[in-house]
Amino acid sequence: MRPDHAIYSAALPLAAAGARIAALFNGKIAEGISGRRGLKERWARAASRIERGRTLLWFHVSSVGEFLQARPVIDLLAARHPDRIRVALTFFSPSGMNFLRRHDGAPPSPAIVFADYLPLDTPANARLCIGALRPSMMVYVKFDLWPNLIAEAHRSGVPQVLVSGTLSPGSWRLSPVARGFYRSLYERLDAIAAITGEDAARFARGLPDPSRVIVAGDTRFDQVCARIDAPVSKLPPAVFSGRRPLLIAGSTWPKDEAVVIPGFARLRAEEPEAGLIVAPHEPTAQRLEEIGRALERHGLPSVRLSALDGAPAGAPVIVADGVGYLAELYRAGALAYIGGSRTTGVHNVMEPAVAGLPVLFGPKIDNSWEAGRLVGLGAGRIVRTPEEFARAAAGLLRDEAERARLGRLGSGFIRSGCGAASRCADLIERLLGIERA
Repeated sequence: MRPDHAIYSAALPLAAAGARIAALFNGKIAEGISGRRGLKERWARAASRIERGRTLLWFHVSSVGEFLQARPVIDLLAARHPDRIRVALTFFSPSGMNFLRRHDGAPPSPAIVFADYLPLDTPANARLCIGALRPSMMVYVKFDLWPNLIAEAHRSGVPQVLVSGTLSPGSWRLSPVARGFYRSLYERLDAIAAITGEDAARFARGLPDPSRVIVAGDTRFDQVCARIDAPVSKLPPAVFSGRRPLLIAGSTWPKDEAVVIPGFARLRAEEPEAGLIVAPHEPTAQRLEEIGRALERHGLPSVRLSALDGAPAGAPVIVADGVGYLAELYRAGALAYIGGSRTTGVHNVMEPAVAGLPVLFGPKIDNSWEAGRLVGLGAGRIVRTPEEFARAAAGLLRDEAERARLGRLGSGFIRSGCGAASRCADLIERLLGIERA
């Protein structure tokens, strides 16, 4: 074992202890720990029910976003090989598990025969998991790679693939401290399907066989196009009724709302017919109360989406108090603001863009290549203050022709990126030696 891998494994018990302490103050961490109780027993029971003799692909994803990237590949492979392909699915985050269990509008693929948390990445747990599932292939998504799991799969002769792989220029995985550690993980993968040529070049640098890295694109493009073309969540008709133009503020955090809410109050002074839907990233009871108080401070009456009936909403603001339907909400909008761009990085800008909405966001977009591309096209704009938000929104709402033009540019850009799922599925079939019927 490499010294850095030995240090990593030795540090795992300390990390687990730290997580237990952090769980006292963080509900999400607490939920992840709670969800892993009895994990070994659940794995043993579930694994015993897996029908052997099929090709079992184990997809590991971190959370909701990575599952949505995996999903078009899973669906495509299942459609191509309905009698052969079966899928095991593991999550790191409770958000992903919750999305699969309760919040995903469409039923999960019937090919998924196993879904649970990934346990702590110890060598013993890695042996247990590989031994229980006996996968035909491991498929990782984006960047969630676990050293001991990769090492055990490699020792067991299980092919391993990374799809929708991304490695940004500023990634800490390229730092002098981490570069060698991660390079040793990439070397054990049979193939890496990178999103862009730049990502591929960074992955390939230093690998003994750079030809194992290909450019396949981002499967999120396929996912968002499928979601907008075939909606899976039903919203109250009141969301779509009435003629007022709606701004959809999606995946917001408090720092986003500190711009959007006062900015919308300014906008209403000029455009009194405008409406706003605020969809917080995590609609917990506490967050919903915070948003309600902020709206009250700015004289903006609101109603929760779950309380709407068939009549148009009388209040200027609707607060989305559920999850799983944000993509459908964009279909009701004229303009979107995407959150996360004032904290760690902007969230999904692709869903509103493919729906034909110009997109506003804050300044932190380096994590999203597509957000930068939308800015270059003019279909995305950075707003830093409530005043900038109100000014940009007012200009777009008043000029319907320009708004439609920018919406077409953004939608066309997203649709031009479709096809990654097919390329990733082709790669997996080729490595497994599976021919399409």
